[in-house]
Amino acid sequence: MHIYDEQRNEWIRHRDTGEYKLRKRQLRDYWTIGLLTILPLGVAVQISIIILAIFLSLSYLDETPYQSS
Repeated sequence: MHIYDEQRNEWIRHRDTGEYKLRKRQLRDYWTIGLLTILPLGVAVQISIIILAIFLSLSYLDETPYQSS
């Protein structure tokens, strides 16, 4: 998906926006903390939490247009 950037007067990819990059950095931090947190849990619990986290991550990075700031 492309978004029109009025400042540069051109169309840019959604993944090149500052907000999307911020979301990716936040998600990387959440994954790091989450994986360290679930280490002491059992394997079955770890797998179920990871599958849920993957779904939530994909939903969080969905390319639905955000409110640009």
